[in-house]
Amino acid sequence: MGLKLGVALGGGGVRGLANIGALQALFDAGIVPDMVAGTSMGAIVGALYADTLDIGKTREIVCGALGSEDFQKNARRLASSPDNEQGLFDRFYGTARKGYLFYRFLFMKSMIPAGVFFAGVDDLVPDKDFSGLRLPFACMALDIISGYPEILRSGSVRQAVRASSSVPGMLPPVQIGRSRYVDGGWAERVPVSAARFLGADFVLGVDVSRETALLKYDEQISNSMDVLFRADDIARALMNTLRIREADFVISPEVGDAPWSDFGNIEEYIAAGYQAAARAVPALKKAMRTARIKRFLWKRRSMS
Repeated sequence: MGLKLGVALGGGGVRGLANIGALQALFDAGIVPDMVAGTSMGAIVGALYADTLDIGKTREIVCGALGSEDFQKNARRLASSPDNEQGLFDRFYGTARKGYLFYRFLFMKSMIPAGVFFAGVDDLVPDKDFSGLRLPFACMALDIISGYPEILRSGSVRQAVRASSSVPGMLPPVQIGRSRYVDGGWAERVPVSAARFLGADFVLGVDVSRETALLKYDEQISNSMDVLFRADDIARALMNTLRIREADFVISPEVGDAPWSDFGNIEEYIAAGYQAAARAVPALKKAMRTARIKRFLWKRRSMS
């Protein structure tokens, strides 16, 4: 009896490139998804695969775009600072905590102009309707007007992926209809519910989240904004822990605590995803066999 496999690709900036390696390992093992869902970078990878049905082509497109001279130049600019220790996001957050710049931060709708980031997304994501994709695909975004997460499954694929990737505060919310969306990772880093929505009987999640590591309070917490951002990190990590329990199987590539913009090591993240998925294949196949048997027995029982 067939078991519809849905793969939920997690978000996490550059760490999300591990999704490419994970998918490649699944295909090498003869495991092919029937549908794909994604959040943030996972949405970018998922949309490309759903359009091409070729993970090799997906990897070629992503690596070609992110490895280009122009992109690498922009990535270095975003990730560097005069002291070479803080990235752009860190600088913005750091300066936003101090005096006048704090007030400027309060009155800015976004720290990075939409064109700077979304131009890169547009280079990667196909400009077509969801109905034009070759595989069922959905992505997760958070509607800041209604206060609820939403599974985006119709309309413009490119606009939906933009919405799923718009980091709150850093990028402006993306308007679709009357809604304003931000990065779905603030609600569901690994979009298990989106894969279920597409009709998956068995959901495999790929979790590329950073671990919430212990910190040195006296050295790393110096003001109320530090406390606020730390609490936000913890809250989202706890939310992810709760939501991902809904998956039938989870692969967690060893991607460390790399910042979102560390695009100088693209191949390392892809390799980490491949290695983690390849190691998990025997257990995954066993879990899928068990799920098939349970599903078969349940159907027989319901028919008798």
